[in-house]
Amino acid sequence: MRIVLVNNSSETFTPTHSGAIATWIWECCRAARSCGAEPIVISRSAQLKPYEWPNTVFVDYPAITGGKMASYFFRLQRKLNGWRHMRQKAFAARVAHAVRKLDAEESTLVLHNDPEMAVLLRERFPKASILHHFHNQEQCKEVFRIRYQEADVISSAVSNYTARWVESYYRLLPGSVRTVYNGVDLERFTPVQRPERDKPVVNFCGRTGIEKAPDLLLKAAIRLSDRTTAFEVQILGANHWGPNELDKYQQELNELSDTLQARGVPVRRSGHVPRTMIAAEFQKADIHVVPSRWDEPFGLTTLEGMASGLATVASRTGGTPEVVGEAALLFERDSVTELAEHLAELIANPQRRMQFAKLARQRAKKFTWDQTWQNICRAPAPAAMAVKPSKFAGSPSELLGARITG
Repeated sequence: MRIVLVNNSSETFTPTHSGAIATWIWECCRAARSCGAEPIVISRSAQLKPYEWPNTVFVDYPAITGGKMASYFFRLQRKLNGWRHMRQKAFAARVAHAVRKLDAEESTLVLHNDPEMAVLLRERFPKASILHHFHNQEQCKEVFRIRYQEADVISSAVSNYTARWVESYYRLLPGSVRTVYNGVDLERFTPVQRPERDKPVVNFCGRTGIEKAPDLLLKAAIRLSDRTTAFEVQILGANHWGPNELDKYQQELNELSDTLQARGVPVRRSGHVPRTMIAAEFQKADIHVVPSRWDEPFGLTTLEGMASGLATVASRTGGTPEVVGEAALLFERDSVTELAEHLAELIANPQRRMQFAKLARQRAKKFTWDQTWQNICRAPAPAAMAVKPSKFAGSPSELLGARITG
């Protein structure tokens, strides 16, 4: 069976300036190779160096040129056809062209957070097996909710929470959306012998947006500093893949960090950290906090911190409780008080901290990218959509590594 992994239309495929979906695709490619498979990746192109996966086709996103009138036309077009982003439909047509050039019309196409593209590809390729994998509670215009419901598309999601949300939002049958959990690289994200230190380091890792709630960690740390300053804080990440854009929320984070440091608690803000460096950054910490105020579907960094042997504290939102199980301390959404109490317990009691560090690592071992890949391969397909052998199977294509521009 040949599988084509189609990246999200807003996502690129780089190890430095791409998000969780690109990481998912890369890790599943590695897992596939370990069992003798070589999936194809179709992704939006970027100027930056991509992941080194030879079976990749890069598709240029259609440019918006022609000034204000052209921009107005494309906005009107988007409003009328129901696509969420300007030129998204044109990009999806380019992806469909790539699928044809690859002779993959009857292959398994795995899509990510792109229900509109799933609908288009189903219309173009009636014999393909199309699996749409939801990494988030992904909304769309009503016209596509109806079309997605009616399309013969297999749906999966990164957590039970997200799967049930998808069933409700897209009006699918209860239990029809499979859960395919994310994985973690247990060899790269692994515990290290941490030095005995008087001040344990409390860690946050992720995009420093309001939904991820790093402000909640800083506020809890400020409250905790009334009792003790025997800890440090590190905030890994930025609000974009690059330098921080100093918006109102980032300014608030700066002010909270300054307040905490004035109270005697060191705060290190690293800015954007490339994927290749995150494991080393985790090894500098002792406690991992996932304070998300939105319904976190399944944060990759949640599992990566746990695999790194960090005692974990997380908000009771979205799919996080089913991911961490009994291996983390949970607090209610936006509860500064409850988060501060959990941190106080772990900072004051090294044995308790070590207990939860071991539990976190044990829990993380239940989630591997090999399992993720196998579950994707096992996604049920209707008999009429069974994948047929292709002349491409087992042989390279002149299209791989090329760019599609039109």
